[in-house]
Amino acid sequence: RHIWEKMWRSWIYVGDHHLDEAEWFCKVDYDTFFFPENLQYYARDYKGWDPYNEHHYFGTVLYHSPGRPPMAAGAAACWSHKTMAAIADVYRKMPKGYQGKDRFRCEDRPQASEEITTSMCLKKELNVLAEPMVDDEMREYVMLDPYHNMLTWNRTEQGEWWFWKNKPAHAGQMENCCAIRPMGIHKYKQKEKIIALEEQFYGKTDNKELKKLNKSARMYADKVRRAMGIDK
Repeated sequence: RHIWEKMWRSWIYVGDHHLDEAEWFCKVDYDTFFFPENLQYYARDYKGWDPYNEHHYFGTVLYHSPGRPPMAAGAAACWSHKTMAAIADVYRKMPKGYQGKDRFRCEDRPQASEEITTSMCLKKELNVLAEPMVDDEMREYVMLDPYHNMLTWNRTEQGEWWFWKNKPAHAGQMENCCAIRPMGIHKYKQKEKIIALEEQFYGKTDNKELKKLNKSARMYADKVRRAMGIDK
């Protein structure tokens, strides 16, 4: 599907034509429900980052590829204006046309993984590492699975599969998996499910979509709505 080539070409285009239109730039999968106001909250209010003078690349960080830098999972990953400008220049200048196997370089090649190659280019060319987008309780701001599923993920029961591998021992799990100002929730492909999410997080208090949720999902949705000021 050539996702890596699509992305580096897209970032060059953004760098050439839209660099002055935003402070933060994100790659968001088509099936990720995105909360732009929570990106602003996290970067500006919670972290106090300077997008023009600081390098940042952040999302749900994975550590499962040995010998490679940590990477931000593709569901939703963002970088600062400074990093956007710099990485676009890296992509303009990187080698292109290589047809062989992975040789651990920042380059265009067939079948390259977008997330792995992005993290490698950032580390090798800019010395920028992926930063985990978590709160003080180690709860993730980007969920890689529907939130009613994430609320059941138990590290002890699941074992060290790729999501948990090499994460800190105190990483959030189960009811404490997820930040109450989420930036993205992944794997919602059907229009009906996206509309339901819109109602769950932005609709009227105690609407029909909220009433359909199980106990843990309803508790989480209510926390999000209060944190975002939807419910007082």
